[in-house]
Amino acid sequence: MSTKTTLLEILLDNKEKYISGQDLADKIGVSRNAVWKAMEQLRSSGYKIESKPSTGYKLVGDTDLITTESIKDLLQVPCNLKVFDTVDSTNNVAKEFKSLNLPTIVIANKQTAGRGRMGRTFYSPANSGLYMSIAFKPLFDLNKSMNITMATAVAVCRALEKTAHANPKIKWVNDIFVNGKKVCGILTEGQTNFESGQIESLIVGIGVNCFPSDIPKDLANIAGPVSEDKSSFSRSVLAAEIINQFFYILDDMDEKSFLNEYRTKCFILGKPIYVYPHLEHKGIKARAIDIADNGGLIIEYMEGLKSRQMTTLTTGEVSIRLEQ
Repeated sequence: MSTKTTLLEILLDNKEKYISGQDLADKIGVSRNAVWKAMEQLRSSGYKIESKPSTGYKLVGDTDLITTESIKDLLQVPCNLKVFDTVDSTNNVAKEFKSLNLPTIVIANKQTAGRGRMGRTFYSPANSGLYMSIAFKPLFDLNKSMNITMATAVAVCRALEKTAHANPKIKWVNDIFVNGKKVCGILTEGQTNFESGQIESLIVGIGVNCFPSDIPKDLANIAGPVSEDKSSFSRSVLAAEIINQFFYILDDMDEKSFLNEYRTKCFILGKPIYVYPHLEHKGIKARAIDIADNGGLIIEYMEGLKSRQMTTLTTGEVSIRLEQ
């Protein structure tokens, strides 16, 4: 970890408190001059740092900036990182990058046209959420790519546990909940060469509601923030950890070891649900049984012509709601 990153963590832990340059140097194990250089780097990244002779330094103002500098030093995988204040959709921006010799990560502070599954809108206000897309060229065929959304959900859960000390749960297939409210949605899009069966590019969009915002009334009962306290964690640190965890899992995709973790975190298993085939208005009562190795949801119908029959649902076919 760089001097700048370590310094930022110390300042965040002691926000609004002065810390002497010598104490900082001793904590980090570098010279006073190295501390001064790292301070200047943080200032150039947009952080407001006050200094007083014979007193030290303190971090003031908005400390939750999303910048290239605040993320790249935390990454443990090679990639191209693109950070914007506002975009229409990070997935749209990611599609513009044709060369994916290295994965490309697009991150924004705000989206004006964020998208979810099945054409839904993803509310993406400024300064309270994290909106990002991971674009890469996978080395597996279309069949294996079906688990990417689930692997991403596990990566986000790990990152939320580590950086925000949250206890996230997963609603099959792509929604993450904290304290009973949806805090994250995932949208995976790909371009495939159907003759070869190879995926030319895969784009995974991730939207996280980090902190409180003016959520529209129609979403207030569904969506919520990871934390009510904006100083409780850094969006930049969360972004870096999601990226790192995503590629840790991707390197081990063939083993599918993440599936057991997904099953453990999937809170609908064993519970009554309503299935809405092809988004029909009337739901069919069923029970969620298990997650299949291909990522499908194994259910048992509890009513109708298929009562007591078991089947496996796949993404894109259904919308699921827990029985109230």
